[in-house]
Amino acid sequence: MVTLAALALLGLVLAYWTWVWLAPRPEPRALPLEGQKPLLEPAYRLFGGARRGADEAVPTAIAAELLGVAAASAGKPGYAVLRLEAKRIVSVREGEEIEPGVRLVAVHAHDVVLERRGARETLAFPHKAKTK
Repeated sequence: MVTLAALALLGLVLAYWTWVWLAPRPEPRALPLEGQKPLLEPAYRLFGGARRGADEAVPTAIAAELLGVAAASAGKPGYAVLRLEAKRIVSVREGEEIEPGVRLVAVHAHDVVLERRGARETLAFPHKAKTK
């Protein structure tokens, strides 16, 4: 009885692997059209990412708030004042690290560009509610 069960199991395993190795390859159903966005683009946005070019920056996810900027002029670097983790306030010059692994790349009038793990991110001034 055990021998019969073992032979049946061996036959199933051999049939499965034979089908896997010798089955014809599936053909693609449709090729993407030129200029058409990839189907995965909405998925990137859904899960917090975005496929962008190498120079484009995405909004940052670090716990920091932009308090002020001093833009660069006459070849001098710009500065940014940031509140980190709602605890400490730091002033950082372009090119310096804000915290380990996060560097201030550029200072603009309404936002700053940070670099974290080789990816560029933007940090903008917080939106203030208009009062009447």
